[in-house]
Amino acid sequence: MNATPQRQHGGWLIWMVLLAILVGAAIGGALVGYWVFKNVDARLLLSNQPAKITIDETLKVNARALDNLNIRLDDTIHTKVPVDQIITVPVKEQLNVIADFDGSVPIRMNVAVRDKIVLDQVLDLNAVIDAEILGDKLKLPIRGKVPVKAIVPVSLDIPVDQMVRLKFSAPVGVRVQQALTVPLKTVIEADIPIQADLSVPVKSDIPAEATLRPGPLAATIVEADLRLPLRTLRLETKDSQNAASATTDSSAGASR
Repeated sequence: MNATPQRQHGGWLIWMVLLAILVGAAIGGALVGYWVFKNVDARLLLSNQPAKITIDETLKVNARALDNLNIRLDDTIHTKVPVDQIITVPVKEQLNVIADFDGSVPIRMNVAVRDKIVLDQVLDLNAVIDAEILGDKLKLPIRGKVPVKAIVPVSLDIPVDQMVRLKFSAPVGVRVQQALTVPLKTVIEADIPIQADLSVPVKSDIPAEATLRPGPLAATIVEADLRLPLRTLRLETKDSQNAASATTDSSAGASR
């Protein structure tokens, strides 16, 4: 009669130990699951995966022009052109200049002298003259003063052939007909009107800012290695996913 209660007490003890083990295992599993949920990330490898993305910010891109740019120029350009070169200037005109001369000039000419010489003076006379007196030839000395008053005409042609030194400055007219080579060093300012249609090839990239249209854009994830925290993931059945998609489509149709 005592064996039956002991067996019953032993059975209850076994069940209590098993229950304690199960409760401990459940609590341990819950703790391990909570730690994994908080600290472990899921690694998701994507390759050629379609996706929809939204880009709100302006993108800085490098654009390349495939065609030439057609530019219309209608403006006036003020420019400065430095000039430093040798130029040839044709000169055909008469110049009035001051000529300085200092040199010897040969003179060959006959100088005509037509004049009158007025004599009014006293001549001293001291000479011996031959005289014939009574048939005899004698030498008579003559000494004295002889007053002379007379007008003597002069008519001579005097030949001149000699070098004469001349030095003078005088205005002269010089006719110039030749090309002059002169250095030109200056800065030329000019206003150049430009009216033209240009086709300009663009061979370099152009930095630009691109603004995408609002709303989700279709894209393809070529390759991605995503690490997702488990706490951000949600498990759902396929039926609930289809129901959510149907709800989204009906909402979109109603908004249209």
